[in-house]
Amino acid sequence: MNTATSLSTRLLLAGQHASPLAPDQGEGLDVSAGYALQGQGLQQRQARQEQLSGWKVAFAGAAAQHRFGLSEPVYGVLTDTMALSEDQPVDLSQLIRPKLEIEVAFILGQDLLPDFHSDEALLAAIAEVAPAFEIADSRWQNWTFNAGAFLADNAAAALYCLGQRQGFLPERHRQVDYRLYHNGQELGAGISGLDADSPQSILCWLIRRLLADRQPLRAGQVILSGALLPPLDIQPGLYQLSMLGADTILRFEPSPFAG
Repeated sequence: MNTATSLSTRLLLAGQHASPLAPDQGEGLDVSAGYALQGQGLQQRQARQEQLSGWKVAFAGAAAQHRFGLSEPVYGVLTDTMALSEDQPVDLSQLIRPKLEIEVAFILGQDLLPDFHSDEALLAAIAEVAPAFEIADSRWQNWTFNAGAFLADNAAAALYCLGQRQGFLPERHRQVDYRLYHNGQELGAGISGLDADSPQSILCWLIRRLLADRQPLRAGQVILSGALLPPLDIQPGLYQLSMLGADTILRFEPSPFAG
């Protein structure tokens, strides 16, 4: 087993056992090496019968990109074992130091092959849209990493939950209102923008990036288009996301070892 393969295995095991790796194990990884390790991690997941279910965007905003020396967002992969239903409580003891993000999820309605695609053609390939929770959980201790190490850790992808789906209409869904509550207390609210960081703009960027990287894009795959609010440390209790005319609810159960 070479060093790179060993690191991808250690990252998978760190997630399985909720035991993070020391950040120095990821030192020196650049973006290219990070994506290569991410691909190895996906192959290992598929070898244990996990199915590729979609993709997530990270560092969608310019400030985050600047912090990590990037000129564009980055992506990670989603698999079917990461998907949660709303009636499925999340056991915090199975995670390391999770953070909650609220996002717009897009669901592909058709396969896409590498070619030139206008924004209109890419948006026409989307069948459905849904509110979404993403649970990010870095396998690097204390969320300490460079860009390459973050990508090797699959952009901290851990779990995700889709709310009620509805047919996607580009004009109708150009902007979305959102409001997030924890145990009935409002944590944040707003409306998505219309600039280069908007959900639809990020969606088009990601599809083009994936096609350029020869990644498969298949009908039914989910694309999480980036956090609408800053990531939140997760506390036990009930989180409610009001978006797209529906409420999506996710419950987190405390660790039995919590003080």
